[in-house]
Amino acid sequence: MIQDIRLFGDEVLRMPAEDVCDFGAHLQQLASDLLMTQAEAKAVGLAAVQIGVEQNVFSIDGSTVERRGRREVLVNPQVADSHGEMVEEEGCLSFPGIFVPISRPAWVAIRAQNLDGKEIVREATGYLARAYLHEIDHLRGRLFTDLMDADTRRDVIGKMRSLRARERSGPLARFFPFARTAS
Repeated sequence: MIQDIRLFGDEVLRMPAEDVCDFGAHLQQLASDLLMTQAEAKAVGLAAVQIGVEQNVFSIDGSTVERRGRREVLVNPQVADSHGEMVEEEGCLSFPGIFVPISRPAWVAIRAQNLDGKEIVREATGYLARAYLHEIDHLRGRLFTDLMDADTRRDVIGKMRSLRARERSGPLARFFPFARTAS
């Protein structure tokens, strides 16, 4: 089922996610919800905390980034290795319409589990590496604003407060219902 995406200011976005131990029906439903919500939002990735679930899980659609990319859900992901640096514009569903240059490693290796609990390793470069790291940050309670300089962070937070005030009952409320109730 398509879930509400939590916006900046929702405390769940700052909560470190808990590791998954039960690979049963609940996880399968969470995976389905993540993939459906991500597809509806036309996003590359979505962390469980962004839909209010404090589980160490994220979905990724690598096919939006590379020809042979896959659409999958990664459970209990950890960064195994990274190197290089690239600065590119980055956005976030929890900060709709905001894109800021962010420095991230150019290559990353991720160790995780699939939905059956089997260990998997993923390597990525460029934009897909950025997406993996962005989603893992979410699962640690870290937002992309934490990677910005103080002036840029202040500007982004100001824009979010303004957006939330304007959109409490406006057109974004349909996609981001949290914006209607948050202060």
